[in-house]
Amino acid sequence: MGGVAEVENLALDAVELRIDALPYSISPQQFTELSVPAILTVRRLEEGGVRPMSQEEQRDLYFAFLPVAAAVDVEIESTKRLQELLAALRREEKALIVSFHDFEGTPSLARLRTIRAKAQDSGADVVKIATKTERPTDVARLLVLLEETSFPLAVMGMGSLGRASRLLFAKAGSVLNYGWLDQAQIAGQWSAREFLELLGRD
Repeated sequence: MGGVAEVENLALDAVELRIDALPYSISPQQFTELSVPAILTVRRLEEGGVRPMSQEEQRDLYFAFLPVAAAVDVEIESTKRLQELLAALRREEKALIVSFHDFEGTPSLARLRTIRAKAQDSGADVVKIATKTERPTDVARLLVLLEETSFPLAVMGMGSLGRASRLLFAKAGSVLNYGWLDQAQIAGQWSAREFLELLGRD
């Protein structure tokens, strides 16, 4: 929770609330006075989340924290199961970010295009693709996908080339670029403060 206080001191466009990474005692009321829009994310362990939870708990947490969110991030494979949540987002005019994560590698360009199209078809306002980037060719595929896509797209790398790729993608037009406040969730992330400095936004 220490990082939430730092929001006031950084030129952030939004802050992600990773509910699965927060203590059980956290309530939505603790985020009602954030100075920037909140992106609500609730990942199950199978989706790269921090702790185990049932599908029902995930759904309930999304709805509990929905009032404090400007946007909601849902993993692509969960969009069909969370249709009630997606309908609520449309009613309340909140943005939907549909995400795909590959923690083992970077799929082929053809597969990435299929994922992008599937995410768009599910109703996404923004498509987010994060893959493990260990080789320059991994970074190159994501960069090609970004350059050829007119739809709002965020791409990011994880792993040994994660930090270098995230800086490159941010400068190349990735619409969402994440930095950590308390601690990194995965290898390859910048601290928000460092990232802003490198992007000339400190």
